[in-house]
Amino acid sequence: MGTSTLSRFQRGALAQLVNEGNRSYQVMADALGVAKATISYELDRVKPYDPELAQQDADRKRRNC
Repeated sequence: MGTSTLSRFQRGALAQLVNEGNRSYQVMADALGVAKATISYELDRVKPYDPELAQQDADRKRRNC
C-alpha cells in the first residue's frame, strides 16, 4: 500500500479517530484503507488537526503543482 491523498470524507473520519484518542497511526491507516505514512503526513499538515484546514492546504498545494 503506497502513500495516497485523503478525500474530504476520509479527512473527516480521521478527525473523528484523532478525537477519540489512543489510536496508533497504523490503526487509523487500517481504518481508512491508506498507508501509515499518509496518516503521518496528514496529521503534520495542520496542528491541531482540522479536516477543513487540511483540505484547504491540500487543494492549495494541488493547484500549485
